[in-house]
Amino acid sequence: MIKITELSHELIKKKGKSNIAIDMTVGRGYDTLFLSKVSNYVYGFDIQKEAIEETKKLLKEFNVENVKLIDDDHQFVLNYVKENIDLAIYNLGYLPSSDKVIKTNPASTLASLKSLLSVLNKEGLILIVLYPHNPEEISVIRDFSSNLSSDYDVLEYKILNKKKCPFIIQINKVVI
Repeated sequence: MIKITELSHELIKKKGKSNIAIDMTVGRGYDTLFLSKVSNYVYGFDIQKEAIEETKKLLKEFNVENVKLIDDDHQFVLNYVKENIDLAIYNLGYLPSSDKVIKTNPASTLASLKSLLSVLNKEGLILIVLYPHNPEEISVIRDFSSNLSSDYDVLEYKILNKKKCPFIIQINKVVI
């Protein structure tokens, strides 16, 4: 069985080493840890203190020092990230094994995505893992992504024969 989160990591590996990467939703820290291995420096955002604290523990366990964790909404990414980026990943929804009421918001996710596009380097990559339990967020992100200019290539990775499966939208910047 294909795991979408593992597929997102494979897509990142294909890109190769990144200078600056952002985990837009740190969650339990696994994407952040992965990014720390394939990037020179990583910013990680989450609105939940629990997510930030768990990620800190995980990073400490693996002696990771090239990550800055930010306890704030990802829509404010440009308040913290002042350089261009090569890579960003979102794993949308809610913190696993946590309060499902606290989840990503379509408006703030869209605002953060627009901000990221303004600092994304040529050949930069944004991966967005979406889950079927949030149809409004899927609609907003899909609509925005599918209407991007030809400066970007937008792909969707989905397991077609499993209706309740998460999927990935990939955005590559192809022109300066």
